[in-house]
Amino acid sequence: MTEVLKALQELNVCWKKIGHYNMKCRWVAGTAGHHEGMINNSVHSNHYFGNDSCIIENEAVSKSNVVKFEVQLYKTREEKYLLDLQRVQGPQFLFLDL
Repeated sequence: MTEVLKALQELNVCWKKIGHYNMKCRWVAGTAGHHEGMINNSVHSNHYFGNDSCIIENEAVSKSNVVKFEVQLYKTREEKYLLDLQRVQGPQFLFLDL
């Protein structure tokens, strides 16, 4: 899971830990930096994005370029891992681009 979180961090994805292997995530397309309220300390900490009602306060960011998704990591019998990504909200093509 640490490697998954490192990859999400490189893509400027914010996440909120739901379980040991399950994260709620939010990605804003086209932004290079981080928004206020996000924590960027280490991979082991949440990139917490707070309540859904106050996710983005910046007027420059429209909802049309925000993708919310969930990540679930599974371990198979063959000692391999399966990463499941499920789009919750946002444009489908931006989700696929991510």
